[in-house]
Amino acid sequence: MAALLEEWAGKERCFELKFGDVLDLQEATGCAIGQMFIRLVSGAFRIEDTYHTIRLALVGGGMSALDAKRLMQRHFDTRPQMENAALAGQIFNALMVGIEEAGGETEGAEADVEPYKFSEVSQLCRVFNLSPIEMRQMRYSDFVNMVKGFNAASETKAPHISEQEFLDILEKHEPEAVT
Repeated sequence: MAALLEEWAGKERCFELKFGDVLDLQEATGCAIGQMFIRLVSGAFRIEDTYHTIRLALVGGGMSALDAKRLMQRHFDTRPQMENAALAGQIFNALMVGIEEAGGETEGAEADVEPYKFSEVSQLCRVFNLSPIEMRQMRYSDFVNMVKGFNAASETKAPHISEQEFLDILEKHEPEAVT
């Protein structure tokens, strides 16, 4: 897994789950990593799933265990829990399917997949358990990673859509939100 850089608790932070962190996460939550991934992407997560995922990913990203614990105590409850769950989901996507940089080219069989045509943003949000606000704030590369994570965890496959199709969907839902 490559390190994930995301803003959390007031600044950009590095999140990464390494092998030992994954073992610690399974022990802390009493849940197998695959089951937790499915719970996060389906919206059936527990609060300790998100808490321990973020805490251990901070440690894996280079923060000391003590500093990560202190940061979590100060900031975990200051944000809406869906924001914490979204971050935990991004951490899991990076762990399970990797991180695609913005502007990356699609290779192999994925390049031949028909674009996924959603009629509205609300349908996107329902499939990926996001609010329309979270969808509008998402970068296209994060959306691509989310689709890859969904496909890895689900028997139902969501084909790739282009960045322009992604922006068109957002514009159709709320034209002033797209810049």
